[in-house]
Amino acid sequence: MSSFSTEPVFDSYLAVALITLGLSSLLFFGPRFGRVTPVRRALLIGLRILVILLVLLTLLQPTKITTVKTKRTSVLLVLFDVSRSMQLPSGGGSSDASRWQAQKALLEKAQPKFAALAVNHDLKFFAFDSRLQPIEQSGGKFKVPEKPEGMSSDYGTPLYDAVRGEQGRRLAGVILLGDGRHTAYAPQVEVQEAGRKLRDDFAAPLYTVPFGPAADAASARDVAVERLDEQFTVFVKNELLVKGLVRIRGYVKKDIPVELELVDSMGQKQPIGKKSIRADEDGRQVEVAFTFTPQQPGHYRLYLKAETQLGELVAKNNELSAYLTVLEGGLRVLYLDGEKWHEQRFLRASLNASPDIELDDRIIDRRNRNAIDITDDVRKGRYDAFILRDLDATLLTAESLQLLADQIAAGKGLLMLGGRKSFGFGHYQQTPLGAALPIEFDELEGVANLGSGEDRFFLPGPVPLIPVGTHPLTRLAPDADNAAAWKKLPPLKWAHDFKDVKEGPGVRILLESPKNDPLLVSGEFGSGRVLAFAGESTYLWPMHGFEKEHKRFWRQVVLWLVKRDDLNKDDVWIKLDQRRFNPGSRVIITTGARTSTGDVVSGATLETTIELPSKKKQPLRLTRDKDGNFTGSVEVTEPGDYNVETAATAAGKPLGKARAEFMVFDRDVELSNPAADPDQLASLAAWTKQDGGKLVQPEQFAALLDELAAKPPEYEERQTKWKLGSTPADAWTLFLLLTGLLTVEWFFRKKWGLV
Repeated sequence: MSSFSTEPVFDSYLAVALITLGLSSLLFFGPRFGRVTPVRRALLIGLRILVILLVLLTLLQPTKITTVKTKRTSVLLVLFDVSRSMQLPSGGGSSDASRWQAQKALLEKAQPKFAALAVNHDLKFFAFDSRLQPIEQSGGKFKVPEKPEGMSSDYGTPLYDAVRGEQGRRLAGVILLGDGRHTAYAPQVEVQEAGRKLRDDFAAPLYTVPFGPAADAASARDVAVERLDEQFTVFVKNELLVKGLVRIRGYVKKDIPVELELVDSMGQKQPIGKKSIRADEDGRQVEVAFTFTPQQPGHYRLYLKAETQLGELVAKNNELSAYLTVLEGGLRVLYLDGEKWHEQRFLRASLNASPDIELDDRIIDRRNRNAIDITDDVRKGRYDAFILRDLDATLLTAESLQLLADQIAAGKGLLMLGGRKSFGFGHYQQTPLGAALPIEFDELEGVANLGSGEDRFFLPGPVPLIPVGTHPLTRLAPDADNAAAWKKLPPLKWAHDFKDVKEGPGVRILLESPKNDPLLVSGEFGSGRVLAFAGESTYLWPMHGFEKEHKRFWRQVVLWLVKRDDLNKDDVWIKLDQRRFNPGSRVIITTGARTSTGDVVSGATLETTIELPSKKKQPLRLTRDKDGNFTGSVEVTEPGDYNVETAATAAGKPLGKARAEFMVFDRDVELSNPAADPDQLASLAAWTKQDGGKLVQPEQFAALLDELAAKPPEYEERQTKWKLGSTPADAWTLFLLLTGLLTVEWFFRKKWGLV
């Protein structure tokens, strides 16, 4: 379609008219034509009229506007999920139909409608898992892959990449089909960012089509072992308690068999026990507990399994495994205290941090009027050492005191800590334990009604601790730095003022005050070792940042009491922060070699290897940290069991080996959860709600395609404008015509003698 108009100069027809009249008036002026014939005069007048008309045409600037209407092609993107979660049941009423089968059938049935859409749209099809995969198509027809094999699904990055490829083009919309389950680890683009880009950069609708049941429907019938400690450590022939939590959905008041299985390093399986549990309410967690006593030291695996029930969609969550380390020759210590106090709490925490020390603590209420008999507990406990603090001797029966003394004489260890009811103030002077202690008692200690006279039996604080000589028990640092290490520790709040130390085998002052008051005294009683410690406030150490020194000191105390203070015994160890990992995790491995006192073995060389589930071994690169230990890391992707082994040497001498195990879940993140996530698809579509985006159920998919096809095509109008003289060709043509007419007129006038 074309239209014509004029655009007069100065935007004024009056100006054009005046100019034209002015030029026309020239016809009546100028040389007389009396000497020419009428024909010649008419020719000259005609030439002038042509010049005036040509100027008039130029002044009016005739304009032609041509409008061209062309069909506007828009892009329609179709993305469908090909990750393995699409293999799970669709929940559409047929227990045999998978989400993939439902999605594939829907896409194949819709191909004629896609063909209709291809008339007015540029259709592009993509399969996606964690990446975008273009699908070839012709006229809306394409081949759907046979099966979904994607290892993970990402609903952010592929969508973002698909729309980014259409930057600068008109996007009619995006259709996204899948179950909505986002399982990709560390995606490049988050789901919300992809939705935001579609809304802000394209203003195009996103239609999401969900497959699979939502969480409530998918988990309606499921039994899952949800909790089991990763690691258990127990001493050989000691009873172990294993607890787990099982969540039961859809099987209310039904007995669910649960069993615990032990597997040794050779793969030999041993059933530990089997129980039935029952949930009184749907979705409830039920605790199950097993006890057993391992008979051999070593490394084991424990498997807690719930029997698969009829109707469960996923059975991979029906078991969990844990690691069991059975230690040989562990130490057992009995701690008796007259009250709950900071020293007891912090000492217990420090000793329990040692894997080879097991502490049983018992509070005996000092308000008891009757003496407590602990003989059965002592005999059954098979303890290696005893610790007493702030416990009056009258609270224990004579038989209990005698049994403790007999145990010490037979080779056990005894430590008495300071307290208002310890030593003489605890009336131990005339007891068998008093005879075992390496200190002398004042006859007035513990006597009633001393009043302020009691103060002379105590050292007022603060009381610094100073090591006397070298001894494995008081070694907190290398010999040259040991005194400085003790000087940094917080002093005791107060201490007993021992009357004197006994003369006898093994009696030695290990710690003293700046005034040479004995604070820690060692001795021997029969075949056993004994210690008398005048203080009760080492809990101040960890409270002021000296937790490492606190743990080391009390570990050395116990090792010395039980005669395991051999400085030549080295320990090679491996530490893992956890024992279960998801695929793609980075495992931090710390290893090292230390003496029995906890010192790092200087000059030690460690070779560490990791064995993959495929049984392939590869070396692990380690770096030494500021504490002298070695740290390395490895990213694990393959599900299964991993073994870490390290061997340490120093000066060409082997120090020992250590081994640790961990596992990477073989629960497929794509297949372990039966629930789809239609809510995520709805949330994603909501980003483009203002442009028509919405969640579309599969049964409404055909209607959606019909709706898109029924939309009239959009046309783009393009206008072209031509104006006389606006192009070089027009300008030159006008110029040549004008100069040509004037030249011809001048030629005839000269020829006819008019100039």
